[in-house]
Amino acid sequence: MTGWAALLLAGGLGAAGAALGWLTTGGAVAAAAVGGAVFWGSGLAGGGQLALFFISGSALTYAGRRPVGGATRPAPGGRVWRQVIANGGWAGLGALLVPAHPAVGWPLLTGALAAAQADTWGTEIGRYSPRLPRLITSGRTVPAGTSGGVTLLGTAAGAVGAGLMGSLALLLGTPAAAAAGAVAGGLLGTVADSILGATLQARYRCPGCGCGTEQAQHRCGTAAEHVSGLRWIDNDVVNLLATTVGAITACAIAAVAAGT
Repeated sequence: MTGWAALLLAGGLGAAGAALGWLTTGGAVAAAAVGGAVFWGSGLAGGGQLALFFISGSALTYAGRRPVGGATRPAPGGRVWRQVIANGGWAGLGALLVPAHPAVGWPLLTGALAAAQADTWGTEIGRYSPRLPRLITSGRTVPAGTSGGVTLLGTAAGAVGAGLMGSLALLLGTPAAAAAGAVAGGLLGTVADSILGATLQARYRCPGCGCGTEQAQHRCGTAAEHVSGLRWIDNDVVNLLATTVGAITACAIAAVAAGT
């Protein structure tokens, strides 16, 4: 696919995402850049994987606005550019490497997308769990939505998401080693996401209502107090690190399979 065709296709998809409210304007621009790189470097094989992650993740996120267990989660805004890069940056870089270094490019692309999908599916489907999540580092129960909290339903959903990404990659002609690495990378990436969320991600508490939050400003408009974690590590940084783990894991498995 030519560069202009890839950019036009990705730009059209980004514009559609913005029109649906799935992306902000900045998020649409970032999505066009990432999508253009993926379509140009890896063609429809990589583009299909990116589409699976974006469409399924956005649909699950927006379905999550409906009441569950008597509580309604605040309506999500469109994804901003930081979220797009955190989840798709490695995939874009991997796609750019595919023409010259496919043994590295394909695992980077598939591993990163599998990790992003496993995390998104685990989070969005896990919120329907009838049991409270448990913190991955201690096993104690925590309120639903707490970073680092895991449920059996969410874990199973993440595994299915990673497996589906690997299966689609294989079906679309991605090298088998990269597809297999994507599944393992997806699983390890989502585990890394939970561990980082439980240990290093910044946590805040609203002094007004006492609610915990991941943001420096609570949605009620009150400046939140820093409680734990590192201030510069927010959910976007955690997602970027998780997709990094997924990409590196997939590359390692592909390298072993190739005997290098």
